[in-house]
Amino acid sequence: MKLLNNKALGTLGERIAKIYLQMNGYQIIKCNFRCRFGEIDIIAQKNNYIHFVEVKTRTKNIVEARESIGREKEKHIWKTAEYFLYINRLEEIGVEFDAIEVYIEKEQWIINYITQNIEK
Repeated sequence: MKLLNNKALGTLGERIAKIYLQMNGYQIIKCNFRCRFGEIDIIAQKNNYIHFVEVKTRTKNIVEARESIGREKEKHIWKTAEYFLYINRLEEIGVEFDAIEVYIEKEQWIINYITQNIEK
């Protein structure tokens, strides 16, 4: 696999994460939802829960990808999620904030799905 720039690597990681979620029974509602508060990579639904998923993609497992989700990023994701729920009138549904780490090396990838990663 040739070297990818950060944007292409991120896009590939999000595609892999989306396929992973679909294969595990999640219905994808929206990808790359943006508003003035921020962006959420994937919004999915499973078992009466809405999952707001941050995807982090790396080519080397030097530092865990989830460590790059700082406190400020968590705040933006939380506000963006609240806005999404409000405009879609979904305030009464269960919510989870998750992260998917995608490690890509050569022609293989490793997926680490972490639930309830983001705190309010």
